[in-house]
Amino acid sequence: MKKLLSVLSMIIVVLTTYAQTCPDDNHPHAINLGLPSGTKWACCNVGADKPEGFGGHYAWGETEEKEAYNEVTYQYCTGEDPNDYGWYGQNTQYQDIGNDIAGTQYDVAHVKWGDSWVMPSVDEIKELFYNCTCTLTYMNGVFGQKFTSKSNGASIFLPAADLSYPGLIGEYWSSTQQQSNLKWAYGLYFHSDGTNWDYFARAIGLTIRPVKKGTDAQTCPDENHPHIIDLGLPSGTKWACCNVGTDKPEGYGGYYAWGETEEKTSYDWSTYTLCDGSESTCHDIGSNIAGTEYDVAHVKWGGSWVMPTKDQLAELLYYCTSQWTTKNGVNGRAFTGRNGCTIFLPAAGFYWFDEILDTGIIGDYWSSTQGQSGSHTACGMDFNDGGRSRFEGYRYCGRSVRPVLSETNSINLPQISSFKSSQAIYNLYGIKVADTIAHIEALSPGIYIVNGKKIVIK
Repeated sequence: MKKLLSVLSMIIVVLTTYAQTCPDDNHPHAINLGLPSGTKWACCNVGADKPEGFGGHYAWGETEEKEAYNEVTYQYCTGEDPNDYGWYGQNTQYQDIGNDIAGTQYDVAHVKWGDSWVMPSVDEIKELFYNCTCTLTYMNGVFGQKFTSKSNGASIFLPAADLSYPGLIGEYWSSTQQQSNLKWAYGLYFHSDGTNWDYFARAIGLTIRPVKKGTDAQTCPDENHPHIIDLGLPSGTKWACCNVGTDKPEGYGGYYAWGETEEKTSYDWSTYTLCDGSESTCHDIGSNIAGTEYDVAHVKWGGSWVMPTKDQLAELLYYCTSQWTTKNGVNGRAFTGRNGCTIFLPAAGFYWFDEILDTGIIGDYWSSTQGQSGSHTACGMDFNDGGRSRFEGYRYCGRSVRPVLSETNSINLPQISSFKSSQAIYNLYGIKVADTIAHIEALSPGIYIVNGKKIVIK
């Protein structure tokens, strides 16, 4: 972007009341703007201790301030090119330090603040624009831009901290390199004529507003899986952190034909126990098998765990952002809710006849819902590195199952003596709290679940 050199006129803005969403004065805070990606923005700039503070100015990729910002002083080029006239010529002497420096040694936000703070990518800047309203305003006498969430009303204030025109212009780095020319990197700018993103010469000094990243794709509190992950979905559905048949989020788990609850070595119509040898003889086990004897999640895990319906899969796809990624060396997709929480689904492939196909390439997951095209099909979700979608597939195929937590409105109070002594006890969140009924006296008073039924301990 051409450096603005002629902003001399008085800026006329509407003075609006600015409500910062920091809980106290111990900055920085991570502000949840309800963005689709779950990204949280810092309340203040790197080098500042309050939202309206300018903070430091840094060349792109450098982590310390200095007195002059140009190609001669820039650490990641070999000095000014004599054939490069001004900021806009082609300079081939810039060092390639990466297309995205977030979280690296070149990321001043991460170096200065540590933890999971990083510079925002250009996509995260665009997300900020698309999902917030922009208002030029003042905060404690400092001119700047307020971004107010369209979804939850939270806001952040970015001061007009430009090095050359302080109080008139705001220019902020992203972590993203301009790929066609090493001389440029993307950033955000605003002034009295507008707000947008563009690219800037890497050698100049701009301000940094960090974003907060999760330290891991998974939001489990410990290694005692499975956990209940609340993705902030409209239905309130909560997802498990791992598949049936595994004890870790990146584990493939078991492969199950629809309605069957045990694995096997071959998957076809001849081995499918819920038909008589062909697709035309499939047994009617219901249009939704969640919570029944045919639900492998409920049979294996008990409590309130069940297979997700096709609508719950659709909600996951629609209301979460997803990214093809790896967890502990395993390929899969991370689904992130609007509250920032995430589940990782490994690309476990699928079982067809006597082969497991496309492990590390495709994720193939059953729902509890029978297909609409015939009783021989059931609904599910699949994904790869290019995207994700719903499907209807043959019931005999062996696919993964990721449980969800069911909600029960009515409370039944059966007698404890009616349960088998070997049955485990779960709390209302589906977490196992005792291995057998024999341990029931050690539990605190409350409501628990045994074999899918609720009991009360007084």
